[in-house]
Amino acid sequence: MARPSSTDRLLRLLALPAWVSDHPGATLAQAAAQFGVTEGQLRRDVETLWVSGLPGGTPDLLVDFDADLLDEGRLRLTAPLGLDRPVTLTREEGTALLLSLRVLARLLSAVPGATAPLRRAEQVLSDLLEAPVQAVGESEDPVLAAVTRALAEGRRLHLVYASATDERSERDVDPFEIVSDGSHLSLRAWCTHRRAERTFRLDRILQATVTEQAAAPHRRLRAQGLERLADREEAQTAELHLAPAGRWLVEQAGCERVEEHPDGTLTATVRGRSRDWLVGLVLSAGRHVLDVSPPELREEAAARARAALALAQGDRQGDSTS
Repeated sequence: MARPSSTDRLLRLLALPAWVSDHPGATLAQAAAQFGVTEGQLRRDVETLWVSGLPGGTPDLLVDFDADLLDEGRLRLTAPLGLDRPVTLTREEGTALLLSLRVLARLLSAVPGATAPLRRAEQVLSDLLEAPVQAVGESEDPVLAAVTRALAEGRRLHLVYASATDERSERDVDPFEIVSDGSHLSLRAWCTHRRAERTFRLDRILQATVTEQAAAPHRRLRAQGLERLADREEAQTAELHLAPAGRWLVEQAGCERVEEHPDGTLTATVRGRSRDWLVGLVLSAGRHVLDVSPPELREEAAARARAALALAQGDRQGDSTS
């Protein structure tokens, strides 16, 4: 079973007081069903909120629920501290949502009855953002326009793409769909260069050109786990043995697995977006790294450190003779 993310729980903790305020006396079971968690997890969320609040930490500055009702398995806020109001979107979040609505409206333009509600939601959001609504076919983003056209016409795309490490590449892809992770829009497509399904963030596509060639049919990786495997096929994994003082790296690097040892040291498994990224991570950890696996990564990091040291020593010698 996938481990629930801390982001998901934070969003639930922010939304729970507002929901309880709108549904006073609701049961734990009802709240758990609303948020898609177990009753036990929902109760733990309430207990976390109970010790949350404003700076100072005194009882009058903490979120409070009716304890007697909670013993009966029901929820009622007695001191919401402003959390009973729904969390508002930032302008950036609202703009991202507006863009998503426009993409949906364009993709579903041929579906009877689908466009009208999307247009209404788009108008409401545009009014809130005080942004004029453009016609769906008049997108100012040439990348989005090319991608949606290729999807609609079943054409192959030629992309100029910048990766997360700012490496530019060109490739031809057969588009499948536009997806969103809640903060970015991405194109899922078959990459003819890698001969595999890949995900391309739209904001990293520098140029998209619709070709005359029809997109070829491909077998989709429907299972989420297989999609993630395909996306991370080129990523590399390293195992770092860290001194106790290197715990900060575990928190910053987003390790896949961490094993703590009786002597206080840790073994962290890290998946890097590229080999260069992993080498940089090892170098940044410095003396806190006791060992690195695979050995080739350790040797490459050591070689790069020696080269940097030699360069620095050469600069100092040059300064002393000038």
